[in-house]
Parts: sequence; structure tokens; C-alpha cells
Amino acid sequence: MRGNVTPRKTPVRVVFDRRAMLNETADLVKTAREVPTWVMASPQAPAASVASLERSGVRVFRPESLAGGLRLLRDAGIESLLCEGGGALGAKLWADSLVDRLYWVQAPVWLGEGAVPAFPGVPATPLAAAPRWVPVERRALGSDTLLVLDRRLCLPGS
Repeated sequence: MRGNVTPRKTPVRVVFDRRAMLNETADLVKTAREVPTWVMASPQAPAASVASLERSGVRVFRPESLAGGLRLLRDAGIESLLCEGGGALGAKLWADSLVDRLYWVQAPVWLGEGAVPAFPGVPATPLAAAPRWVPVERRALGSDTLLVLDRRLCLPGS
């Protein structure tokens, strides 16, 4: 156990929720006044949903795009973001070249063709044109493997 850890900066919980439909009874929303909680919603998110979240203490942003939302976070002083989202958010970040470092936990399980892909919707790229990532760490996590890849250390196609 590490004991009591005090972060240098208070972490901000950021939720990417296009429709601003977070449930008001969720702990994430109920504790928004104690722990900064921000939602990135689309400009088309229902005004009633946005207002409900804001009444609960959630700060709601409505950028035009995912990249615009990340710029808003950077402008607010957030320099790094740990994304624990599902495949759709991960795929969008990946497809828009918004991922600098990928922490990929691989389990020794193969689900086959009918399984949900890790990055759904990312278009296929010819091998010669595919960006090359640099492995910066490999570590066993029980029977799983953590693979950390960095995009910033290499040039596309190199």
C-alpha cells in the first residue's frame, strides 16, 4: 500500500458524452462538487440534459469536435489525459491522430472474427503506409501483458 497520496494537481474527471446523458444518480455526478467533473458534449446535446448536469456541479463543454474538446482541456491547463473509454472513443481518438501514448493490456485470449474490435471503425491502412509506434515498455501483469507504445518518438512510415 502506498499510503495517503496527495497529487501535485487535483485531477479532473473528464467524461466524453455527446448527448450529456450522464445519470444524475451516478456517483460521478453526485460527487461533482467535491471532485472537479467535466463533460465534453456536442453542441447538439439536449439543453435540459446540460442544465441538469450543470445544476449538479458538472462543468459542461460543447466543442464542435473531439480535437476542439481536447484543445479546451489544454487551454484549461490539462496537459495529459488518461482515456479509459470504450472502443468507439478510443477509435475516434486513434483515427484523428490524437493519441500520443497507448497503454495496451493484452490478455492471452483470442475471441475471433465475431468479437468486438479494440478500435472499431478505424480504416485499414496499407502496411507500407501504416505509422510505426515505438514500444517504450513491456511488462507482465499476471497472465496479461502491458504494452506501452509512443507515437511521438517516431515519424510516420519510418
